[in-house]
Amino acid sequence: MVKNKKTIVFLEDEPELLTTVSLILRDQGYLVLDAKKAEDALTMIQKSVPDLILADIKLPGIDGFDFFDRVRKMENCAAIPFVFLTAYNNLKAMKNAKKHGAAEYITKPFDFEFLVTRIRDLVPP
Repeated sequence: MVKNKKTIVFLEDEPELLTTVSLILRDQGYLVLDAKKAEDALTMIQKSVPDLILADIKLPGIDGFDFFDRVRKMENCAAIPFVFLTAYNNLKAMKNAKKHGAAEYITKPFDFEFLVTRIRDLVPP
């Protein structure tokens, strides 16, 4: 019997970081669907509900907070763990993320091992 991989939607507009984090998470046993725009990530989520969402806040078009709000309004998406991975290293943005219901708020630059550990805590592969 083949075990289904846990799916992570990763929304990040920096191509190098998108590729690096996606590879690391795939190496950890996750299925990673990556997107550079919130609109693309929303389409992915509509097709298949992921086990976790990892997203930047500062994005072209729809920002991370608006993206989060839109996901939460989608059917079957209210309880998906949501992790912000962002360069916004300030208390106001962190409080806003927690107020929105984010499971975690990780600031860039970050330790890859810490990121993987937090994701594994939220959604074991």
